[in-house]
Amino acid sequence: MKPSPANLWQRLPGPASWEWWSRPGGAPEPVASEEGPRGQAPAVYGFAARDCESVPVWVSSAEPEIIAQFLAVEMERLGVRLPAGSGRHLGWHTVTSDGPRRLIQAIVVPEALDPDAAKSGATNWTAFRPSPLFFKPPARAITLWKENGHWIAGFENHEQWVHFQPLGPSELGEDLLRDVECLHLELDGRRIIGPVDSLVIWTDGEPVWAAFRDLTHEILGLPVRVAPKPPPNPALADDDAWDFEPATVALERERRETAGRWFRVASIAAVLYILLIGAGVVSLTLQRKKNAALSRQLAELEPAARIVRVARDRWNALEPALAVDRYPVELFHRVAELFPERGLRMTVFEVREDGQIVVRGEASSVPIAIGFKADLENAPTLKDYEWNIPPPVPEGDIATFSAFGTYRYGKTNES
Repeated sequence: MKPSPANLWQRLPGPASWEWWSRPGGAPEPVASEEGPRGQAPAVYGFAARDCESVPVWVSSAEPEIIAQFLAVEMERLGVRLPAGSGRHLGWHTVTSDGPRRLIQAIVVPEALDPDAAKSGATNWTAFRPSPLFFKPPARAITLWKENGHWIAGFENHEQWVHFQPLGPSELGEDLLRDVECLHLELDGRRIIGPVDSLVIWTDGEPVWAAFRDLTHEILGLPVRVAPKPPPNPALADDDAWDFEPATVALERERRETAGRWFRVASIAAVLYILLIGAGVVSLTLQRKKNAALSRQLAELEPAARIVRVARDRWNALEPALAVDRYPVELFHRVAELFPERGLRMTVFEVREDGQIVVRGEASSVPIAIGFKADLENAPTLKDYEWNIPPPVPEGDIATFSAFGTYRYGKTNES
């Protein structure tokens, strides 16, 4: 996030409801208001702490890939769900180190803004950050503050937030202090936080009774310090590690980018279409001229082409005599030599115009006719033909048969 300009608006959760912060008239400190910006004013969005997940953990590595893998395991163990799809919902940074170990704070933000944010008139969101990052934590203290009616507990290490978490009870009392005690014991046991000297309560005039102070000293062993909540400072969250983008905003951005790309494509297509029409007109004119020239050349070459066609036809007429394997007389001879002296008689031999051989005959019995079928199919001299031989038909003392041989390599023109 770039340094905050004077007219940069900030939407943050206040003690009771959402607030807008700005510097009207160039005021030195931002002030809160209920009215938001109008039009395209740049604005920063602060996620409510109760809508975020804070995961502090020690990692024995400085490699980003290993840290990311360790965070994934820790988040799965804690049941922290990372929104899927577009956007960037997970960020982390190093709070401090101890030799090779790194104290990491990871934060997961929700996939959508609060329902009223879209109605606010701010359409130029420049950054999205968890709201605690806009405030500097008091040193050596546990900090409590209210966001939208819910108490939040924040813990620091080296004057940086290391963990924040919403509390269940809505009132300052023993139940709330017990929740803080559990958090403090866990974080202190894992050395997530350093020494704690006090409990700081940020209020906007809400009284903190003496009984609560006594309870705090009894349960936590800490004195209570009450202070007004400081104004937000976007510069404190100016870290690339917290460069979040919720899914709903990412989808809208992608939609606008897609629409822009389609508009540019459509504009380019329109220009190309106009150019193509012009080029087509020019090409059509040139093609007509070429066609006219080719027509004149064809007319000039037609007498010579006629002579070539006549010569070709004469050559084709000689082809049956030159192709011995498909010459009708040769084919008749090859089929006839398969007939034995007795038992078979050829009645028809024909070579059709498409080159198909037709053989019809009579056999003294059905088995002899079937045997002739095998002879035809296995004859080496007729291997270029594929035979279709229907079953023989008994007719009294004889059996008639037919055989049709088709040239395997395409049609021929023999007759």
